Amino acid sequence: MLLRELSAWLGLARAAAHSARVQAVLLVLQQDLQQMIEQPVASPAWDLSSFVAERLRWLEQTQETMEQERHARGFPEFPGDTVSGAILDLLSIVARRMGQDLQQERAQAHAAVHEYLERLPALLFTLARCEEDQADPGR
Repeated sequence: MLLRELSAWLGLARAAAHSARVQAVLLVLQQDLQQMIEQPVASPAWDLSSFVAERLRWLEQTQETMEQERHARGFPEFPGDTVSGAILDLLSIVARRMGQDLQQERAQAHAAVHEYLERLPALLFTLARCEEDQADPGR
């Protein structure tokens, strides 16, 4: 249930995003969640741990690449310069909270899914900054 809710939030962020690149990353994240929801049911022999390990590498690589491409900004960076950036900042917090909720319900959640949700907020924060950079490059 949490993964479906998170996918809906990602869809909202994708609909609001200005950057085609950010939209593409958000779509991939939605596809990841869909795989985590459907594959274990459709194919019980499917290895969720291997899938998540590969997706975590992609997630970290994507975040690192996008961080390197950003212009240096002063700190602190406050949410709200753009609607899409603010949605992504909110989504980062929601994803972190969902990861914590899953940890508390560990019997119901696969450890690999929890790890994915632990790392997702950092990428979402980076996407928010990229959205704000795209909307106002001189910021």
